[in-house]
Amino acid sequence: MRAWVQEALGRPMVLKEVPEPIPGPGEVLLEVEAVGLNFADHLLRLGGYLTRVHPPFVPGMEAVGRVEGRRYAALMGHGGLAERVAVKEEALLPLPEGLGLEEAAAFPVSFLTAYLALKGVPPGTWVLVQAAGGALGTAAIQVAKALGLRVVAAASRPEKLALAQGLGADLASTYETLPERVKELGGVEAILEVRGKLEESLGLLKPGGTLVYVGAAEGEVVPLNPLRLMRKNLTVRGFWLAPLLQDRPLLEEALGFLLPRLGQTLKPVVGQVFPFAEAEAAFQALLDRGHVGKVVVRVR
Repeated sequence: MRAWVQEALGRPMVLKEVPEPIPGPGEVLLEVEAVGLNFADHLLRLGGYLTRVHPPFVPGMEAVGRVEGRRYAALMGHGGLAERVAVKEEALLPLPEGLGLEEAAAFPVSFLTAYLALKGVPPGTWVLVQAAGGALGTAAIQVAKALGLRVVAAASRPEKLALAQGLGADLASTYETLPERVKELGGVEAILEVRGKLEESLGLLKPGGTLVYVGAAEGEVVPLNPLRLMRKNLTVRGFWLAPLLQDRPLLEEALGFLLPRLGQTLKPVVGQVFPFAEAEAAFQALLDRGHVGKVVVRVR
């Protein structure tokens, strides 16, 4: 079978023939149909992710495919960019009937992250969603509204703001005008931080507010002065989806909220879709700040 193999960190992948996967105990064979790309996949390929995988390996942590004829989403550490992959049975996620293939590929990572990062934020309060045109941003806007929150959506380009408002954002702004717009609100109670600009973001929080650190897509990692937190009683909370998936009751709670709404009030936004042979180009599109929604690789 064919798979995209990362033979060296920081280098292009290679499409090649590899041995057929053999499921072990507790595993099933997933016939991969599509793969949703994430910034974490890019970091894994560079050797800069929270977990390190030594080459050679097959990238792709989020896939959709069939097991004995039934379609599932699957979350794994890597291995999705292949025609078939052995996955743990517990890694399979059910999907509602009628959900399109590309939408299914855009669902798991973004929507689970959005729900688990926002759960516990009191209804009626303001949350700032950064990168509002991206996969996580478009999911977070919808999930926040479903949780009864008020949303400030921020993006780098004005043309992405209409999409955010169409998804339910109460206020939309470019980063350039964001401080002024948030100041008019008196600050926000919560921030989903994906840019990594902590100093700038902490200044947007109301006293007692919370910043949920999901990532640093712009590569900025700076020291955090605790005095900044003390003066306004602020909280900074780290978020990493992977270990939370091992908490079955928490996962079931998230799916119980998301699945009945998926395809109804929650609709994954699919951006560019690439054929399997163009997976490397799909990664380049992922890094283009002009892209919106989830970048998907269609395997079949």
